[in-house]
Amino acid sequence: MAHTMTNSSTSSTLRFALYDYWLDFPDPRTKHYPVVGMSPLTFGLIMASYVWFVTSIGPKLMKNREPFQLRSVMLVYNTAMVAINTYFFAMVVVHCDYGKRFLDFKYPDRNDWSARTLWELSMGWWYLMSKFLDLFDTVLFVLRKKQSHITFLHLYHHTCVPVFGWMFLKHNGVMPATGLFGLINSFIHILMYSYYALSTLGPEVRPYLWWKKYITQAQLAQFAFGIVYGIVMLFLQTGYPVFWFYFGLTQPFFFFYLFYDFYRNSYFNKTKLN
Repeated sequence: MAHTMTNSSTSSTLRFALYDYWLDFPDPRTKHYPVVGMSPLTFGLIMASYVWFVTSIGPKLMKNREPFQLRSVMLVYNTAMVAINTYFFAMVVVHCDYGKRFLDFKYPDRNDWSARTLWELSMGWWYLMSKFLDLFDTVLFVLRKKQSHITFLHLYHHTCVPVFGWMFLKHNGVMPATGLFGLINSFIHILMYSYYALSTLGPEVRPYLWWKKYITQAQLAQFAFGIVYGIVMLFLQTGYPVFWFYFGLTQPFFFFYLFYDFYRNSYFNKTKLN
């Protein structure tokens, strides 16, 4: 009987944390936003559909087809993503009070309806939408039959960032850590999509693309900084739900591990072989 009650209690707790909480206690300022207002189940099905398409449906559709030649499409797409990320980077720089906002460790009031806060939430929503554009990158891999590029790291990164963005906007989209993530992540993506855009220009440009590994180094630095920032915040914060620390502190560690493993396999092992 006790074992049954424990299982029932655990099941109820998981249901509340994964589903009911997000429906019953949304941020009143963003609950009407498209996508953000979805239930966890609906949003989860959208992300699962993306994973299913790029790992199963897409490759099957392309199995007996020649890969698409999408150089022009890729150039336009990557250039557009550079412009989009440059815009978000500039907006955060302008509105972060020279970085002072990131040193405010007090949990933001969800009843703050000031014009500035509503603007920041709106920008957060547009940033979330841009993360869905990132998913098109994987679709291009499928259409070009570059399935080896769709690694666990690639899928985890492309899937989790929209999920995390949805969670933040659903709960409280103006936590300073979200702005800091947007600032650093946008800068990294400016570098990354610039590299991708240049790489579509042909073999004559390749000698000038020697800096690829430094993009991964910048990503590693991003996650290392996230770890330090999260630990500092853990000790200085006031009013934050403990959930965000169990959740938020694990991700930079895991991402650092994934990117370091990729960096080691891509550069260290190749150097040894050479």
